[in-house]
Amino acid sequence: MMSNEWNKDDPEVQSVTNFVEYLFEAEREEFTGAELQLLSANTRTFSTKVRADLESYGLRLAARPKAQHIRGFTTSSNDRWYGPGSCNSHGGSGYEQIAGFAGRQG
Repeated sequence: MMSNEWNKDDPEVQSVTNFVEYLFEAEREEFTGAELQLLSANTRTFSTKVRADLESYGLRLAARPKAQHIRGFTTSSNDRWYGPGSCNSHGGSGYEQIAGFAGRQG
């Protein structure tokens, strides 16, 4: 069962021991962040404590996949004007500062 298919009422995620038994039966050595959060919410325990308990059984937290950003054909190769992390070179005319709308009244 994938992490996005879990229901909060499933017996496997009601306790740490049930979840560990499920992982061992499924021959998995990793748990996802979503499974950790669901297990933490169901057991009403901090996620750091639940993670420590799971790691004491020899399990490990799966690495999150890195979201890839692919430039389009017409995008600048410097990626300054488009996409995530781009630098907007506009910010307004400055009228707000002159008129006193930003900062102290004047």
